[in-house]
Amino acid sequence: MPETCSPDGVFRRAAAVPHVGDSARATAAPGRGADRTNALVVGSAAVFDRLVWRDDRMLLDDLVFRLEHYRNERWELEDACFGFYKTKPLVDQYAKFWSRRGTCSLKNILELGMWDGGSIAFWFELFGPEKHVGVDSQRRTDSDYFRWYVASRGLGARISTYWGADQADETALWDIAEREFSGPLDLVIDDASHRYGPTKASFETLFPLLRPGGLYIIEDWAWAHWSEFQGPSHPWANETELTRLIVQLVELTGSSTEVIGSVVVYQGFAAVERGDAAFGSGRFEIESHISRRSPAPRAGPLSWIPRRTGQLLSRG
Repeated sequence: MPETCSPDGVFRRAAAVPHVGDSARATAAPGRGADRTNALVVGSAAVFDRLVWRDDRMLLDDLVFRLEHYRNERWELEDACFGFYKTKPLVDQYAKFWSRRGTCSLKNILELGMWDGGSIAFWFELFGPEKHVGVDSQRRTDSDYFRWYVASRGLGARISTYWGADQADETALWDIAEREFSGPLDLVIDDASHRYGPTKASFETLFPLLRPGGLYIIEDWAWAHWSEFQGPSHPWANETELTRLIVQLVELTGSSTEVIGSVVVYQGFAAVERGDAAFGSGRFEIESHISRRSPAPRAGPLSWIPRRTGQLLSRG
């Protein structure tokens, strides 16, 4: 499959999107984000049925999301759209995941990596939280389309964006969470750097801020297993695989279900459920909660020799 460069430097594989028509805009009812507070995610994929997929765009009610993986010269809407770095196969994985979660309320959502705000609008329209905050390292401002979206739905008090914020900056993330949320987080979505170090730092900062049963989602964890990343000349050839972090989280789950209740892994993302543990005021570190058996004793230089042969040698 072709290689596609995303804004965070990750080359993602573009998957086929079925052609379902040529209409530029949705004709369904206008967006209902402002009317749906504390939306419930029911035990079905019905919430995703509002999505309409075209060759180069996804439509959600009156909103247009340009699929960045399928950019072409036929685009006629100029900047009257969101840029969207999610493919239909990935969204289908999300639909399957949420359909299996049963009923849950998502009041407070924090998102790391938002490009131009398309993913914020996407998740907000689906879940209707009381508060949705986006953080991104790019030094820019909200797009005109994003500002129109927020203003047209009266969401100024429910959606906030922070540009130029490093996901590895523990102090900055703490300050944002303290300023924006009146209670614990229900959902964190990390679609930011996809690098091991910054992703681990964000997790260790924000995971304790989730309520018990809250979810921490890490997107694109599997990039090291995709052929387009595996060449020696790839810019990430010397990057630590994000797989390492997922393995550590599985180890932590095996060590104590009080810290992590479960880890659900799809190719496009991993969802980590917070356990019931009460975290103190000290810094949370993944490794300090993992229990591993002691390394086996190192064998001597002749340990491979069968015992009888060893006895014969000693007699000589």
